[in-house]
Amino acid sequence: MNENENSYYNPEQLRKFQEHGVIIPDLSSVRIGREVAMKNFSAGSTLHPFVRINGSNTEIHAGANIGLFGPVTLDNSWIGENSVVGSLGAVTLKDTVVGPESIIGSGVAEQAVLLGKETTVNDFSTGYGFRIRKGSLYEEDASSAQHTDTKMTVLFPWTTLGSNINFCDVLLAGGTGPEPGYFSEVGSGTIHFNYSIRGDKATASLFGDVSSGVFLDQQRLFIGGNNSLLGHIQADFGAMTAADVRISGSLSAGLNFGHSLPKGKIDYDPRIFLGAMGIVRKQVNVLAELTALFHWYQQIRIACVAQTPQQKFIYESGLQMVELNHQERLSQLQRFIDAVDNSLSLALKTETVSKKEIAEQEHLLQCWPDIQNKLAVPANFDLTVPNSLLNNIAEQQAQGKVVYTKLVQNLSQEGKQSGKQWLKSIAENVRNVFAEEIKKGK
Repeated sequence: MNENENSYYNPEQLRKFQEHGVIIPDLSSVRIGREVAMKNFSAGSTLHPFVRINGSNTEIHAGANIGLFGPVTLDNSWIGENSVVGSLGAVTLKDTVVGPESIIGSGVAEQAVLLGKETTVNDFSTGYGFRIRKGSLYEEDASSAQHTDTKMTVLFPWTTLGSNINFCDVLLAGGTGPEPGYFSEVGSGTIHFNYSIRGDKATASLFGDVSSGVFLDQQRLFIGGNNSLLGHIQADFGAMTAADVRISGSLSAGLNFGHSLPKGKIDYDPRIFLGAMGIVRKQVNVLAELTALFHWYQQIRIACVAQTPQQKFIYESGLQMVELNHQERLSQLQRFIDAVDNSLSLALKTETVSKKEIAEQEHLLQCWPDIQNKLAVPANFDLTVPNSLLNNIAEQQAQGKVVYTKLVQNLSQEGKQSGKQWLKSIAENVRNVFAEEIKKGK
């Protein structure tokens, strides 16, 4: 037996997994690394042929069905109760958490979290050819269809991505239920362009917001098929776009038709930035919403809603994704600021940049270190959760309402309004840090 074979349990040893209650139809075609303890597998889970499992942190819970229609590789991944992994073909999951009842089609995920399914209205979590990359957070019943790609993406409950979509550096909220016509969705063929012509990624977009969106009572957003979304975009709840359009800037509630550019050419040096202050302000707004989401996870989901160790673990994993997104936005802002420094040196040598722009860039560079330090730790923006919200959650739980989306939707108007104001205050405090630092020295 070679070294590679020695790193896996042999068929005789795998029989002990069967005795433990794990269903393994073909012992000869399943590979489980010796670093994975038997206690990490719950009785009633099924490992189909051509499943390979590695990583001491891997856990597979009762009723999970792994490799149903194709080979599956799990590496330090956590699979919740009654989840199906490989419903459409081959799947590879690395450092990924898959919540209960999820239905994972065919594709790859790494450093991502899916909170699971609470309804059967939609019969999948991911379709064929998915790619879910670092920092992706799919909340309850969020889903993506065929050939979708996400990275640093937060999808609120029920939100849905169609097929052939690239949707990175986006937060998508909105919607009141899983039924067609009630959840926020992105039409097939849509791309969120998150690199600017300058080469930076200070382009993250907000479709809806956190402070109202987490209460699951806002109008849905609808992004038409084959849209070109040019980040940064700020879309209000209730915003819709026509199919096959180019979208940038702000979207208000109602049907937005987008815009096109006339044919032509201008002299342009991508190394020289214009409107740098506004770009940073918009990205600080994204940080503000992520900070509010951080506290929703920490103080509501984890501290109040979680009723079992498994649910707490899933929410803690979701919080880690929120933190990754926050870190990414700060990192991309730092890259942008570094580029602004170079832009300023070039702008000073030309007469095409206004004195106002030059002064703003100089001031931004001067203020940024203090701004960055003050925004770096979301926990520093902690505010006390309103008692009306906490008591309302406890009342719902006492009545047996433990399904997350139902619990939130059944909160009283008083509970919701106090919660919204709490989260809005957190986000506003983040925005105020930027505003106050910029005012200094002016």
